[in-house]
Amino acid sequence: MVMPYLHFNGNCEEAFNFYAKCFEGSAVHISRMHNDPNNNVMHAELRLAEGGGIAGSDWKYSDEKAGIQILVLLPSRERAEKVISLLSEGGTVVKAFAPHPPPDDGGGGSEVLDKYGYTWFICA
Repeated sequence: MVMPYLHFNGNCEEAFNFYAKCFEGSAVHISRMHNDPNNNVMHAELRLAEGGGIAGSDWKYSDEKAGIQILVLLPSRERAEKVISLLSEGGTVVKAFAPHPPPDDGGGGSEVLDKYGYTWFICA
C-alpha cells in the first residue's frame, strides 16, 4: 500500500481530525513524542472511508513543505463535491469541479489547496 506521509508544525492532530471529517475516515493510530512538553504527534495514521489512508507527524524536515499533491478517487460527483466543500474551509478551491478532458472516461475533478498548505486533486 502506498500512503502519503504529511509533516506538520505542531498541528498534526488538528489536521488529521479535519481530514477525518472531510473523508469520513477514522484514526488508526496516534502516538506522541516522548518527554515533549508540546505533546506533539510522533506518528499518526488515518484510514479513509473509500480505502487507503494518510500518515503524518509533527516532525518537520525543513521550514518548507515537500512538493506533494494528493489524489483521491471518489465514487460519485456528489461525494467529491462534499469533500471539496469541506477541504476548502479555510483554504481555496484552485480549480472548480470540471470534466476531465478526452480521452478520459467522462469523470471529473477539482483542485483544492487546504488550510495546511497541501494540494488535493479530488476526482470522481
